[in-house]
Amino acid sequence: MNISILASIWCQNLWDELILKNEVQLLRERYGENTKFRVFSYDVLNPFLKDGNIEYREYFPVGSKNPKNTLRNIKNFSSFIGTIFWSNLVVVWGGGIFYEKEIQLTRSPLDLWVFRMKWIRFFRKKVLFFAVGIDVSSEIGLKKIQKIFLGKKMEVTVRDRESSCVLQEVGIKSEIVQDPVFHDNPTSLKKGKILGAFASGDFNLKDIEKYSFIWKKVWIALRKWYIGKSKNEKLEFLMIEELLKMIERKWGNIVLLPHSFHSSDIKANDYFFLKQFETSTRVLENTLADVYDVYTNKEIDLCIAMRLHSIILSHVYGVDTIALSYSQKTDETIKKLLR
Repeated sequence: MNISILASIWCQNLWDELILKNEVQLLRERYGENTKFRVFSYDVLNPFLKDGNIEYREYFPVGSKNPKNTLRNIKNFSSFIGTIFWSNLVVVWGGGIFYEKEIQLTRSPLDLWVFRMKWIRFFRKKVLFFAVGIDVSSEIGLKKIQKIFLGKKMEVTVRDRESSCVLQEVGIKSEIVQDPVFHDNPTSLKKGKILGAFASGDFNLKDIEKYSFIWKKVWIALRKWYIGKSKNEKLEFLMIEELLKMIERKWGNIVLLPHSFHSSDIKANDYFFLKQFETSTRVLENTLADVYDVYTNKEIDLCIAMRLHSIILSHVYGVDTIALSYSQKTDETIKKLLR
């Protein structure tokens, strides 16, 4: 069985890497351990998941406005066409990959997916949309979504109710399934609990003061631009600094836990953001592997989490969480875990 995966993997993003890791395992359970994969990624030089049956291919196009990339893009387009032809199944992987607006940098994602799907349909390949997330609301965006999901040889699963409703609006049926990262620790019987959940935009220190942090190792997994409604960097810094000082006054030990080490998009880089809060007593994990090991080794008593997959990983590895929700996807996940 030959499977190509069109993945939205950006360099050193833990959630992207773990979706791929668990998705590959689920596909092997479905199609056999000897299944071969070709994965399209934005990070072909330093993949987190390394396996003899997995090849990584670079997406087309890359910096198409730069004439220096012409030969590179010709090669990448040939690779894309050849891989789709080689495939028995094309998987468009899980994650929020269909969107119109994003704080970090984008590359006209809907237009790129319309282009890719035209070629996939040309070769009449079966397509599995696997736990995808969709954040589209404009009339133009919905028309593009309809073009992307158009076809008979398609199995469509989404990760949340909102994505399912968007597809239903354009006449596409879908099934809601769990985010693949929920499968990351299938053997664990003890699951972490949500101790409290608050909207990050309405963050108030009083919401957190009631919790005990005495002698606890507290993980802090936050991302930039989402705490407070003002989108003011200085104010956001002060709010987070006050949170950290309050935990320390209550005898808590802080571990700053970045989920993204993105090298080219600073707005998506949690490491650069959290580094400004590092002190001699606050530990900052420095690599993607280190962060993942913190979860798998359960080196934590409590997590204050904002990233979707910091919430999910805390749950599957038995760590209790105070969640700061910044979007529909985190809202829905928190509601599921509170049931």
